[in-house]
This record gives sequence, C-alpha cells and structure tokens, in this order.
Amino acid sequence: MASPTVLHADQPLRVVALGGGTGLAALLRALKREAGRSRDPWKLTGIVTVSDNGGSSGRLRDELGGIPPGDLRNCLSALTMEDSALSDLLNYRFKGEGSLAGHSLGNLMLWALADLTGDWVRAIRQLSGVLVTVGRLFPSTVVPVTLCAEDMDGRRYLGETAVGACPPPLARLWLDPREAEPLPEAVLALLRSDLILLSPGSLYTSTISNLLIDELQEAVESSRSPVLYVANLMTEPGETSGLDLENHLAAISAFARTRISAVIVNATPLPPDMLARYREEGAEPLMTEADRVLGIPVHRFPLLDPEAPMARHHPDLLNQAIREVLGRL
Repeated sequence: MASPTVLHADQPLRVVALGGGTGLAALLRALKREAGRSRDPWKLTGIVTVSDNGGSSGRLRDELGGIPPGDLRNCLSALTMEDSALSDLLNYRFKGEGSLAGHSLGNLMLWALADLTGDWVRAIRQLSGVLVTVGRLFPSTVVPVTLCAEDMDGRRYLGETAVGACPPPLARLWLDPREAEPLPEAVLALLRSDLILLSPGSLYTSTISNLLIDELQEAVESSRSPVLYVANLMTEPGETSGLDLENHLAAISAFARTRISAVIVNATPLPPDMLARYREEGAEPLMTEADRVLGIPVHRFPLLDPEAPMARHHPDLLNQAIREVLGRL
C-alpha cells in the first residue's frame, strides 16, 4: 500500500522499524510515546534481526536450538510503557561461574515460552502482555540463520561475531540458508507501512542483515513508503572502522538494495574526555556538514544524551528529530 503524499506526526501512522540489539531498542524507546499516546497513536512494529551468535543468545542457540532471543528481549524491554520490577527481571543477568552465568533471565523466559507454545510470535505476544508493552515485535525469520561475509581478499567470515570483527570494506554479505523465509507478519507490516525506519546500530550485523532476506527487501520496495535511516553516533572498531556516512549509505544500497529517502545524523560534538576514550578504541563520530550525501537529504539534530556515560541517542531528542523530519519528507 502506498503511503500518504504528506505524512504528519500527529496522524495514526503505521511505522515499521528494522534493526537489532541496542540500536533498534534505542529507536523503539524514542518512538513508544507515539505508540502509547491516547489520541491517534502510531501503529509501531519492530522487526528484529536473529543472526546473533554471541553471549547468552549464542549459547542458547548452540545448546537448545532455535533463534537467538537476546535482541528480541532487548527490544521488548524498550517497549514497556513504564519501568517496573518485571522489566528489571527481563534484563537480569545471572552472575557467578556456573552454567547460568552470563545468561539473561529474559532470554530464558522467551526461549521457554517459545518452547511451550511452539510459536515465537505467540511467545513474544504473551511476554508483551505481561510486561504491558506498546507496539508489536517480530523476528525477521524463525529459521536459524548464520550471517556470512567475504572480504576483498576472498577470506570468509561465518557468524555475526566474526563478521563484526571483519575489517571493511566487504565484498559480499549474505545469510545462510539463503532461502530463509521471513515471518509473514513482518512482510505484511512492511507492505502496509506509512513509514519505514532503519535503526542505528552495527551497520552490517544489525542495520543491513534483516534486508538480506529477499522477501523483506522486496516488501520495503513494494510498500513505496519513505525509508528514513537513523545513522549511528559513532563508527565501530572492526565493522565500520574508517567508514564515513557516505560509506554507510553505499553499503546499505549495495547489500540491502534499499532506497533511502532521508538520513538523520547527530550534530552534537562528544565531550572531549568521551571522544578520547572512543578514539583509543578506534572509533570516530559519524557526522557530516553536508546537506546531501549520495543525493540523499541529510538532517542534522542534537541527538546525544548528555547524561549517558557512553555515546547514546537521547530518546526525547530522537523522537523530536523524527517528528520534524516527517514534515520535510
């Protein structure tokens, strides 16, 4: 379905956000006030990448099978209307050195519900009901997939963790199995959308990976909805070392085969001590003074959370930026 000619933030828009991990969670946290408002709320849908093979998620995936629950759990937590003991429990991690050490309780809860119901969508819906969340959340696929990459010298990297450590640029990026079917609910949400958002986060392993599924990429194109990319605040050592905004947009175009209508970029400089810490790790701010990059309009806003110890999007500032850009699309 084609989106309206003019979008307005106070309309009851159907908004779909794609990504994974902390980036999509940050975006959903910024948008949940629009989905939870009493008048003309947005119909908010998050589509979450499921290629994670590290940490608690990777261990559950290796030991028990199925898709990794960590990014889903992180995004569920972001969609809770109010902080509560239940949302704290969702994010609780076991300590010590035993078999449970490092596992998130929310990951175990999600996997257990999926096992009991035999359905990941039903498991997410049930946990959402307990937590009182706004919006809907879908994995991009319920097929266990492995993210794969090949560098310019022909070396291959298998698994999200390995791909994240691969120095750019990449020659190829794909999912195994290549024919992994997307969740039908995710495809339908994209086809019916008024606005599609690509979340900040790891470029190859979060922002692009959902759109390596052909049917999801085709649904984005068929929807004819504006596609708004919220750029990362920083580059990441390994995955995007030395890449500027133009390189990010070129990678999305090449691997996700997705047109971008506009980009939101942070305009607030990092405090000197924070910038120094990031540079020690090999990261740089992802900023630009250009009004267009590769012909795509760039909208600059102060997005940095001044109270966070690390570079993070402030949810209120990001919300305001998205609302304002809607009026310019």
